[in-house]
Amino acid sequence: MKHTRRARNRKRQAAAVLSFLAVFGTMGIEAKAETETGYLKSATYYGDDWVINFWNLEDTHLEEDMAKIKADGFNSIILAVPWREFQIDMEDRRYNQYAIDKLHRVMDAAERAGLSVLLRVGYTWDHAGNDNVLERYQKLLYDQPVQEAWRDYVGRIYQEASRHSNFYGGFLTWEDFWNFTHVAGDLGDSEESRRLAEQTGYQDYLKETISLEEAERQYEEDFSDWDEVYFPEREEEAYGLFLSFYDNWLNELLLESQQEFPNLSMEVRTDVDPIELGDGQQQGFSHTATFGCQNSSFTSLMYSVSMGMAAGNDHMSAAQVLPQTAATLDWVSQYNGGKPLYIDQFLFTDNTPGFEENPKLDEAEMPVYLTQCASVLKEKTMGYGIWTYRDYGNNMIYNSQFALGKEGWMSSGRTEVVNRDGSNQLEIESFGRISQTVNPAGSAIEGETVKVRFLADSPKGASVTVRMGEKSQTRTVQGKQQIVLEFPIGSLGEFSISSDRAVYVDNIQVYTHVTEGKLYDIDGNPDSCLEAVRTLNASL
Repeated sequence: MKHTRRARNRKRQAAAVLSFLAVFGTMGIEAKAETETGYLKSATYYGDDWVINFWNLEDTHLEEDMAKIKADGFNSIILAVPWREFQIDMEDRRYNQYAIDKLHRVMDAAERAGLSVLLRVGYTWDHAGNDNVLERYQKLLYDQPVQEAWRDYVGRIYQEASRHSNFYGGFLTWEDFWNFTHVAGDLGDSEESRRLAEQTGYQDYLKETISLEEAERQYEEDFSDWDEVYFPEREEEAYGLFLSFYDNWLNELLLESQQEFPNLSMEVRTDVDPIELGDGQQQGFSHTATFGCQNSSFTSLMYSVSMGMAAGNDHMSAAQVLPQTAATLDWVSQYNGGKPLYIDQFLFTDNTPGFEENPKLDEAEMPVYLTQCASVLKEKTMGYGIWTYRDYGNNMIYNSQFALGKEGWMSSGRTEVVNRDGSNQLEIESFGRISQTVNPAGSAIEGETVKVRFLADSPKGASVTVRMGEKSQTRTVQGKQQIVLEFPIGSLGEFSISSDRAVYVDNIQVYTHVTEGKLYDIDGNPDSCLEAVRTLNASL
């Protein structure tokens, strides 16, 4: 029987931004693919909606988009490839043929534009499929059929992409597998926690790496055997043991995935996790054990200008940030065996909800930073990628452009998907109606209002009613126009569009937050940092 040495009723503390500074020179190891493409200058591509909806969108502007990316000085694109949207059934190994066909269409268009393609493999979020996507990722730790399904998916993606001469390679990212750490950190001292600690191999990992006495010290508990050990809570010193275990598991997963996808890298964490010590102090847990990326020839990483900087500073200058950029890259090189670095997410700006207190570049300093960091990037990396090439809303509508017909939609009255001017549109005839329950999962629901945007066209005029939950608004449509509406944030639920006369609708977006990247706004208009990025690309 174990005896608790202290109560676990402390309030959770907000994670502090911890700084680090380590300066070591990088070593120049040239990756094979680099010799083919040169220095990588990448833009994450998701069409005219967002990443979560991309694989069920039309390709109306595909050629135009590729030409624009090339004209902006990029030589490659990144495609996030969601596990569930591609492998829609794990048991039967059934794949989404539309998504696979679209992968080929996009890669073909990229090749015609002179762009290489990198894949972010295993992206968590999508609006497709019926199973719980988070359960998939949790079961990856212990469920053999799920593990086999994952390997089949990774191999299938590699097989399909390898058919194209402009295929560069790919990477996993810690971010797509991190949800379980939050689940485990909330279980505390419970039978469920001990069951999962055994099932996932956490108890065995500790048994192989530390003594039971050391586990007792960090847990501040008495254990008679390893089977009494559970997942520690996030505010406890022992949480560092769990993070070490999870980093080890990520390494094992990457190594297994590389058997199906040669040279697959992983986006590693260049920030640190705060660990509570028994004296009330914090120390940073660094994920350096993952930096080598197993058998990959390069290390992928995310870099934000907030890393290593004091919290709350939202008016940093380029001169303040540039030395820390170099130091962070040097720090990764110190622990990755000198492999080349690829920044798959280069975040010089970030308005992600929940990170408002992170240090930020002054907006006027962003172009200065971008043009001045060329020498740092060229010296210390094999390439970089932009996440938000075009601003996007967190659209909660599936099949928002009717690329899949009426899949995901419910309808009443006379409604039909028709092709007009090379694009699928939904025709709603008199008193017809379409509806869909909005799906907030993975959409980071934030904001004060729900915004609705869609294209409408009624040659003879129509009264169109949009309903969001219990709220509704009506607009008169005469000819072609874009409808923009706002609803209270609490009105999420069933979304519907109805009309008293014939009307065509398309490009439906329901969102609460716009992610900004300062290159192109949500309508595709140039923004404040576009010219600076073009200059950066020309310098590289």
